Amino acid sequence: MSRAAPLLALLLAGCMPAAWQQARALEGKYKVGSPGSGWVSVAPGGADHAWVHKAAGASLYTDSNCGTRFREARTQDLATELVAGLQGATQDLEVVQAIGPREGIVRTHTGRLDGMPVRLGIAVVNHDWCTYDFVLIAPLGQLDTLWPAYQAVLDGFDPVR
Repeated sequence: MSRAAPLLALLLAGCMPAAWQQARALEGKYKVGSPGSGWVSVAPGGADHAWVHKAAGASLYTDSNCGTRFREARTQDLATELVAGLQGATQDLEVVQAIGPREGIVRTHTGRLDGMPVRLGIAVVNHDWCTYDFVLIAPLGQLDTLWPAYQAVLDGFDPVR
């Protein structure tokens, strides 16, 4: 039975629409800028890129999701999904901004994450079949200081094909 599972997976993959398979192959295939001094690259876990700034107690990550669900998704709705785990969330800012070759949405939120007060910077942009998320998590009072590093990551976004 264990030998059948890989064969079944291959058969199912062969039955998936080619467009879906091509879209999934785009995940993680993009460039971002460097956040610069003080930021250390760390294992991204389920994301594509991640950094921490130990002195500030902040983290920054980027992630991509590709497929038919993301082709027509509204960036505002996707940004709202990113703050679902933030308790007592209030939105402080929302602007439309160029992120790479497209316009995306950039927001800041204040709330509590695991009981700790934080501010989040969130950016979401769609490109072809993919949605790209950029998240900065900072202690209260640190977001403005760390914003240039976050902006450098956004400014370096390039959906390499």
